[in-house]
Amino acid sequence: MLELRHLSKQWDHRPLLSDVNLRIDAGETVALLGASGSGKSTLLKMVAGLEMPESGSVWFDGKDITALPPEQRGFALMFQDFALFPHLDVLHNVAFGLVEQGMRKPVARAQALEMLERFGLGGHAKARVWTLSGGEQQRVALARALITQPRALLLDEPFSALDAQLREQLRVEFCDRIREAGMTAILVTHDETEARAMAQRAWALEAGQLKQLW
Repeated sequence: MLELRHLSKQWDHRPLLSDVNLRIDAGETVALLGASGSGKSTLLKMVAGLEMPESGSVWFDGKDITALPPEQRGFALMFQDFALFPHLDVLHNVAFGLVEQGMRKPVARAQALEMLERFGLGGHAKARVWTLSGGEQQRVALARALITQPRALLLDEPFSALDAQLREQLRVEFCDRIREAGMTAILVTHDETEARAMAQRAWALEAGQLKQLW
């Protein structure tokens, strides 16, 4: 279970987040909606450990993880630009997290290839990521995120750069993969249709506070 307790943050001497509280159960996907600049991405970065709150805390499974660096939280963060490594091929992009965790490279590559096969990307293992389509790159990004078996998946506008048909297709695929993994997930989006398709509950971030939508 992931909990945000009384998180607050200022931006340019004005409150961006004010006493934000949220509880997300294991295996649940929740959505955060709001206007551009409302603080959605900042809140997600606090959960990831990339930004520190001015007050409040982040808890996971009953433990305060606010002071933990990102690499010790066991969370995976996916951005809208995919954030793949252009100098690595698809296989090594997916294997990267396992190698960073200390797994032997041959074992990591074997697991990465197995994951790519599950995503229908086995034939692209040796391809450079910039030669793939947008949808293929997003699948690679999801495979890279899931292969490390993260405790939570944090999605920041993951489909905004894709066309409507591909967005709909990947929503279903993401939901299936998240459900299979049984992990907690937070989806930041400006698209209510996307939120309803993927999340069990949703909040709007307005004037620094969360308002539950459903």
